[in-house]
Amino acid sequence: MKTSLNELRLIEHYLLSDDKDGERFLFEAKMILQPGLKQQVYWQNKTYQMVRDYGRKQLKNEIENIHETLFNTDAHQSFRQKVMRLFSK
Repeated sequence: MKTSLNELRLIEHYLLSDDKDGERFLFEAKMILQPGLKQQVYWQNKTYQMVRDYGRKQLKNEIENIHETLFNTDAHQSFRQKVMRLFSK
């Protein structure tokens, strides 16, 4: 099933906005009447979830790399000691 750009924009607006206006209810009524639209909304929402999860994983990896660099290399030993002193008080 081919999705038009306008449909993608409408789905995106539905998924990403917090509006409780008439447009949202109208769109939900359209999904009831058009099962294919409901399926497109489902898959677009799944895609957003995957992108968010990937971004979180990437951020976590970056933070772990920074932690590893700052706390486990000799070049940053004085920084590590200062931080440890802050938390030992």
